[in-house]
Amino acid sequence: MRYKEMAASKGKPFPFKHAWAILQTFDKWKLRDQETAPKKSVMLRMDYSEDEEERNLGKPEGTKKGKLRVKMEGEASSLREKMGHMMKAREELTTKTLETKLLITEKKKEAKLAQVEAKREEAKRKADLEERMINIKEAKVWKELMVEEKEHMMMSKKDMDQDQLQWWKDYKEDIAERKRMFRGASSTF
Repeated sequence: MRYKEMAASKGKPFPFKHAWAILQTFDKWKLRDQETAPKKSVMLRMDYSEDEEERNLGKPEGTKKGKLRVKMEGEASSLREKMGHMMKAREELTTKTLETKLLITEKKKEAKLAQVEAKREEAKRKADLEERMINIKEAKVWKELMVEEKEHMMMSKKDMDQDQLQWWKDYKEDIAERKRMFRGASSTF
């Protein structure tokens, strides 16, 4: 009868009468006769989490649940502390990294400036050396020219014909003109 009243049976009779004949004598099944069958709609609407909260609403917290809550709160605060330490460590690492990059950039800049200064000094030294070399060459040319002029002035004019004598005089005039120009140039220096 009870089975027939259930919505899931759809009005059909209980098919396991042979099992019921044996089980009805056991204590587990004796109370079943006095209970009313739960309605299917109530069973379907039942939400265990809400039902559990409603049942335990006025009750004090159990030992296990209390310990679990304390443990979770401790882990949460520990986790917050660890996250705080991690963030602080990350900030310090970022700061150190930036400082290191800045130092490296400054060192590179100083090295580059030192290289530029060294190149400038090298160029200046080369220019001074070239100037000295030019002065030495110029002095050598002047010395050779003076030796040549001296030889020219010391030439014997006895054996010269008219053309050679004219050449000697023209060359003597060129030498005198050069000396005048040289004296004028050296006085302006």
